[in-house]
Amino acid sequence: MAKYTFEEIKNLLLKCINEYHIEAELRLIFHNKSNEYMIIIYDDHCDFQRCGRIEESTVANYKTLDELYKAQQVDNILLERDWDNIADFECLDFEICGFWK
Repeated sequence: MAKYTFEEIKNLLLKCINEYHIEAELRLIFHNKSNEYMIIIYDDHCDFQRCGRIEESTVANYKTLDELYKAQQVDNILLERDWDNIADFECLDFEICGFWK
């Protein structure tokens, strides 16, 4: 089971962009994937991307975090289905804002 629910993460990402004007970068590490992934929040959209070498990276844009959560992603990830496969979350922006220690 993931350490945080999607709703908890969504609220923190929205708080970063709406209250602190920080384009937070949340790194996701899955139990069953060798790559790391990232969700980035912007004023007018959000991204899901595979991290790594430039030739391996991918970016998908969505209007909302809910849309991103329900969409099929790279490497057959569907966050709505696979959320509990997340082993860890890393976000320096959340630490800077005091959300995480």
